[in-house]
Amino acid sequence: MSTSRRVEVTLLASSVALSASNSVVFALMGNLQDTYGLSGRSVGIMVATGFVTSLLVQLLASPLADRGWLRHMLVLGGLVSVAGDLLLASGSNLAVLIGGRALIGAAGGLFFPAARAVMTSLSDVGRPARLGRQASAELGGFVIGPVIGGALVGPVGLRWPFVLFAVFALIGVTLVVTQPLPELLRTEHSGRPAIGLLRERDVLTAVMLAAALSLPTGMYEALWDRFLTDLGASDNVVGISIAAYAVPYITMSSLGAKLVDRWNPVRFVLGALTLIAPLTVIYGTFHSPWPPMVFGVLEACAQALAYPALQVAVASAAPPGRTAAAQGLIGATNMAVAAVVSFLAAWGYGRSGPRTVFTGCAIAVGVLAVLVALRSGSLRVRRPQAVLQR
Repeated sequence: MSTSRRVEVTLLASSVALSASNSVVFALMGNLQDTYGLSGRSVGIMVATGFVTSLLVQLLASPLADRGWLRHMLVLGGLVSVAGDLLLASGSNLAVLIGGRALIGAAGGLFFPAARAVMTSLSDVGRPARLGRQASAELGGFVIGPVIGGALVGPVGLRWPFVLFAVFALIGVTLVVTQPLPELLRTEHSGRPAIGLLRERDVLTAVMLAAALSLPTGMYEALWDRFLTDLGASDNVVGISIAAYAVPYITMSSLGAKLVDRWNPVRFVLGALTLIAPLTVIYGTFHSPWPPMVFGVLEACAQALAYPALQVAVASAAPPGRTAAAQGLIGATNMAVAAVVSFLAAWGYGRSGPRTVFTGCAIAVGVLAVLVALRSGSLRVRRPQAVLQR
């Protein structure tokens, strides 16, 4: 196996482990709320805290990967995930739970921008396919966490699922440590703050697209468990629904990567958003947990096809030597949107109900899509920076 392929396989396996460790909390949010008597506002704060810490870490730390700290970010991300899960396992009040959620957010902010930057830069050939496999690994792990966590909470209690996935995160760290990872290409601009990339027109376009795609995701992470539970779903059904939503990401990301080679990535994402917005409205009209699960799979198909296109847009827009910073900026955008949406959704759900919340989210997606479509010109695809130092 070539060095590049070995690096890719290592990062894919580690991404599955870390994503699973970070996502288990979402399937147990309703259990945490019931066990510790948390209000809807408290749940919103807890969820949003993870997004905020991930946002800050990605903005501040992602440029360090461009400066040669790639391995440190990957390893530290795994260790912080272990600490976050153990803190959630030992939690007995809101402050401890918020602390655990903050560490989980920081872990993802350290690990995933660096991993995506490596996938972008391994070679000039097959970049969309690698980014598609990275998306599949992240979403595959995201599925494993809630499904197994939801299945275990009944037999073993609320704490042990977090302990199990702390072990998974530790395995991910071990995989990274045992492999000779490369360093990303450096330039005189490497290490500059990621926020400065917003001056790049194409980067700003990618940021707007990322915001549109992450709006529904942030809402679901805060509400999906509670929404389906209120419709009569059990913990196992909630876990199945999350699995069903994520299956298209695992099975269709590669197809999306192939299609991106033939289409402008910005227009490809816009096409997906025209399907996502109306589907988001529909959820609030149901009174049984099963129809939202079916429509969720349809929406996930659109998201799965669009995600590799977004990653190609980000990689193409990134200036030389700033691959990780661009990934960090996009990741921070996702977290910023998710933090705001999760808090507002949890608050609005209790006051106005699901129909208002889902409709408002769909309108916001549509507005962002229109703004991108009205921008003159299209993405200027640059040659990939496929130079790595052994």
